[in-house]
Amino acid sequence: MKCKVEREWRWKINTAMRIFSVFLLSALVMCVSASSTNIVFAGVETGVGIGQKAVSFELLSVEGKAIALESFAKDKVTLLVFGTTWCPSCRHEVPILKEYFDGLKDDGLKVLGIDVQESKKKVSSFVKKNQINYPVALDSNADAARLYQVVGIPLNIVLDKEGVIRYKDNRPPSKEILEKLLN
Repeated sequence: MKCKVEREWRWKINTAMRIFSVFLLSALVMCVSASSTNIVFAGVETGVGIGQKAVSFELLSVEGKAIALESFAKDKVTLLVFGTTWCPSCRHEVPILKEYFDGLKDDGLKVLGIDVQESKKKVSSFVKKNQINYPVALDSNADAARLYQVVGIPLNIVLDKEGVIRYKDNRPPSKEILEKLLN
């Protein structure tokens, strides 16, 4: 009888140890994966929040050219705008973005429209019809949108010359914010 109780006791301890080991291993994996997305770069953490160095991505423009954020925004104040052609607020922003780009491109402003999950044909037609004067990239699988945790569109993100996110909102930034970062 004592032997049977002892075996049951050992079985319970072994089971508890296995469960604890799985929990501990899971926690370790989560910590490692979380820290790998927040790489420290020149004293600034990499991420997608205000005050973090923007995480890079690469998309194709409507013309079929590769646009890597890292090189596109290098040493430039950059306005990223996630949106779609069917979104009324996104369409409303287009003239504002064109004005910003026209007025501030000589001062070093870069603007990148990022269309989320629409066809190249539809986006190209929209760009042509609205005479969009800044590059527009296709986020066909919403990879960049997921990376930047886009919940509502349009989403405007302003990067300073070092690639640090200084503004993130569904409304476009004021011209004053852009001018301040450009100077």
